[in-house]
Amino acid sequence: MNTSYCLPDTRAYPTDHIKNELLLHAASLVTPTSKAQTTLARESLQAEITRMLAQNNYTNLSVALAMAANRDIYNILWDTLEAVLQAHNQTEVQWLALPVIVVGGAKENIRLPDTIPATAIAETFKNQPWSESWNKIHWAAHLISDTALTHIKANQWFAAKQNPQLATDFLNQLPHTPLSVESGQSVQAFYALGFASTDIRPALNCNLADTALPLMQVWHTHLATTGTTLFINPLSPQSPLNALRTGNAMRLRMACDVFTTNAIRTIRLQSPRVGVVIAAQEGGQILFGFNAADSAFELQPQTFHWPLTQADNIDSIVQNFIDLLAECQVENIRLLHEPISIQTQLPSYAQSISMIGHNPLFSRSH
Repeated sequence: MNTSYCLPDTRAYPTDHIKNELLLHAASLVTPTSKAQTTLARESLQAEITRMLAQNNYTNLSVALAMAANRDIYNILWDTLEAVLQAHNQTEVQWLALPVIVVGGAKENIRLPDTIPATAIAETFKNQPWSESWNKIHWAAHLISDTALTHIKANQWFAAKQNPQLATDFLNQLPHTPLSVESGQSVQAFYALGFASTDIRPALNCNLADTALPLMQVWHTHLATTGTTLFINPLSPQSPLNALRTGNAMRLRMACDVFTTNAIRTIRLQSPRVGVVIAAQEGGQILFGFNAADSAFELQPQTFHWPLTQADNIDSIVQNFIDLLAECQVENIRLLHEPISIQTQLPSYAQSISMIGHNPLFSRSH
């Protein structure tokens, strides 16, 4: 499947057809035949996933996610699982997480404070209609790393939402991993995790708007540590699964931004024109390569590897990257139409000119 940029999708989607009720429901939602059929498929899918998690037997869900034939089916399964894990009555609790993306620079590994500035965050949100509910959130004692959050399974989230006591016990058992800025430059995602009543749900996925800058300042003040240079990008509060997906995507995007600006700066010290190559690599990766546009000035090639998840939108990733290049006034760009193998080195800009592709800043003529 190609995007509108003509960049191939090299993710390895399964082609084998297996008998799985969840996949059948999800596929029928991708290509609905009637409103009634859509409603039935959606309700059946949610009921089946709820039953599996309640019985702590969700092998079929794991199989369905692994065997989704395309991005649309995968996202329907994910979104339905996300809906099941929401609080649905006053007995259950609503879990939430605030992703915090930290771009750090340091000359040595330095540990950061890992507590949650709950009072300061609440002050930032004091004028929001859901501020009273926000003040009643039960927070984890420390920030959670993306690795720790990834390891929490769907059945654990399901069990932990059943009532406040189970939620508290779950929160207290979470592993404590020290947070640190690594030597050099790094981009990491941390999460402030907590739970509240269903009244907190209007806060999820809210637009930070005029609270974005104050919230950024809260986190910068809290995490500031001698010997580090930090840039903090806090995201909107979300349910944990969505927070993990959004946080990881933003971490990768910001890592790509840092890599790109550093590469462009380095090349411009040696050559007047920067050349960039965009290519899909077999195995589900996008490569962004940087060098001088003129072969006479070529330097050591620099390449950023973007590993694609099943949910990623390739068009969005490429568009964000091209927008950044435009801001950096880079015009010599070559997007290759054919994937390269894992064993093949990404060609330089000068080499890519003779390969099938185009400059995405300009319309293609076909």
